[in-house]
Amino acid sequence: MTSQLNLDERLKRPYSIGTGIPKGGDAEIEGYLESLRVQGFCLIERVIPEERVNDVRESVVLGRQLLEKDRQREREKRIELERSRLAAANEGKNSADIDIPESVRPPAAPYAELCDIARNEIFAEYLAEPRVLSVAKAMLDTHVRVVQTEVNKSSHPWPDRPLDEKQLRARGWHSDWPHDLTAYIPNPDDPWIHCGAIAQPFPDLCMCLSTVWYLGPEDVTPFNGGTWVVPGSHQDPRNPRGPGDGIDRRGPIPGEFQVSGPTGSVFMQDTRVWHSNARNQSEHERTAVVLRYAPWWLSGNEFGQIHSGGRAIRTYVPKEVYDRFSPNVQLLFRHLVEGVEDVIQPENQARAFQAMDIDDDPDSISDNTHVTAGAMTIEEWRNSKNRN
Repeated sequence: MTSQLNLDERLKRPYSIGTGIPKGGDAEIEGYLESLRVQGFCLIERVIPEERVNDVRESVVLGRQLLEKDRQREREKRIELERSRLAAANEGKNSADIDIPESVRPPAAPYAELCDIARNEIFAEYLAEPRVLSVAKAMLDTHVRVVQTEVNKSSHPWPDRPLDEKQLRARGWHSDWPHDLTAYIPNPDDPWIHCGAIAQPFPDLCMCLSTVWYLGPEDVTPFNGGTWVVPGSHQDPRNPRGPGDGIDRRGPIPGEFQVSGPTGSVFMQDTRVWHSNARNQSEHERTAVVLRYAPWWLSGNEFGQIHSGGRAIRTYVPKEVYDRFSPNVQLLFRHLVEGVEDVIQPENQARAFQAMDIDDDPDSISDNTHVTAGAMTIEEWRNSKNRN
């Protein structure tokens, strides 16, 4: 267990951005959903219980160390593979004709990198926490997946403290994949890094949720680098990285503010939201993990990805690790496991059966004169479903 740190008083906050949302039941979930729809983000408090946060944080730190060794081994295997291709080419053979066994979905090392979650099994069990999963399913689809895991996302103390005015004003505005317009910065030497990006203007649809898991040791505050966000920016057709959009991605934006919340909480945001890292003015590293939840139809493992080990085209979860996950966590990762079929989940199948049963009497034709196409708003539609 980590010993208690002597934390700065400015790291202690009496509130978080989750303040005001009722706790418990459907009202709590609806509060998070309303915040996501209107502001573009929400914060779910104490997803990891306070008494468990230290243990989870220490397991993540250990997982990072193991991943560093994994990445080195994977790199050595890839170098060996490339050398064999080069040797074949020098002998006059076509390197593309070399017999290299590769499974279709998902490929294993060295054709893919070990998913970060494979070294973070203790942390993984919280990814299906009922509130988090309920919000993800309501915003995205009842069949959701985790398409990206980055365990090396801590906020380190800024080396030059105290910060001057220019440093305090500095931002790095962007939106997250699949709405990151740089597509993770491909270049002519490494074109494979390109992971694709949704083209502007973005569709008025939440396609993916970025989540930041705050593992302490201190609560998240503006002083120790709480994320900068611009409320409502997910509804703006412009983007800080949009060519010709006239936004200085390095400067403050009116309406911006910083996230705050207790350790063990999860910040969830629509990937369209404009946000920026903030500089940690404290003396302590603040540990965090970043994951993306996505619907089944969003391609998340075919093109380039970035995570704690560097850049990888694809990731995989070993079958023996997957077998140790709880059933609900397995549903989030089975698309990354060799030999496991990722079929549409039961809730989606139930909806399909409901759609089939809507026509009780195929010989009866009803009057649709009450229907005006395009007249009902999404909010009216949601309310009608709630009444039913």
